[in-house]
Amino acid sequence: MKAHWRNYMKLGINHHLLYPASFESSQAHRDSFPGLVRQEAFEVVDLFIMEGGAAEQFIVDELRASGKEAVYNCPLMLGDELNPHSEEEAVRRHTLAELKVHLDRARRLKARKAVVASGIDPGPAHRERQAAYFVEYLAQACRYAGEELELLIEPFDRGIGKNLLIGPSEEARRVVEQVRASGCGNIGILLDMGHVPLMGESFEHAAATLAPYIRHIHLGSCVQSDPDDPLYGDMHPPWGYPGGAHDVREAADFLQALFTIGYLAEGKRETVTLEMRPYPGKSEDESIAIFLAKLDQAWTLL
Repeated sequence: MKAHWRNYMKLGINHHLLYPASFESSQAHRDSFPGLVRQEAFEVVDLFIMEGGAAEQFIVDELRASGKEAVYNCPLMLGDELNPHSEEEAVRRHTLAELKVHLDRARRLKARKAVVASGIDPGPAHRERQAAYFVEYLAQACRYAGEELELLIEPFDRGIGKNLLIGPSEEARRVVEQVRASGCGNIGILLDMGHVPLMGESFEHAAATLAPYIRHIHLGSCVQSDPDDPLYGDMHPPWGYPGGAHDVREAADFLQALFTIGYLAEGKRETVTLEMRPYPGKSEDESIAIFLAKLDQAWTLL
């Protein structure tokens, strides 16, 4: 590959995975954000906003001042009171109301993409009915979001990490097509490199199956081999993590799959985000430097 990868993508960084403490602490979320958005290597930031009021305004102001593009990552809607395809209508309504809070925050950030996911897999006997509930939920969310904000379903595993309804690539595609058939065109797919092996699929299969609807990419890894590893499952270890599924060779293979389907093409410059935790014993800045070096190495293999 002769041209630099910047000719083919807008590279992003995931805030809350680079700073895992920001999942739990509003102070850590706030304190870590200004330095991140000043990182010159990135044009895109994947993020969510934990709380409203002054904390929300701070993130909005910092992001806008940076000039970077926001991709809003809505939190997973899990638990007894949150499930987008619950058997109980009241729970579905409550979950939709919570999602709308985040869609409002996405709009304040002027994000054009917001990532959403299904809830816990109910098991084979209930999947078809709950998938229908999920389609209905997404259609309502798409109508609320409006044409300027596209919702992106993120497929997950069903048994080694998050254990969510959606799920296999074929089923994710089917859900998107059903939502579109209801009259909502602002629905697509986020394909996460680190989720693909947990879904029991190859890069080529997942990319080809979802190709018409992929609107964003996460680059990362996972741990499948050791249940005792603290990052076992869908915990976003960095490339090259001991026991992890992915390093430079796998990054190159995944990027090649994106070229094959046309997501990556010269001059097209779609969004691609690094979504990994820092390396053990390394700072966030040191980890970013390693991420970028490995991306450069992967690029030379194409």
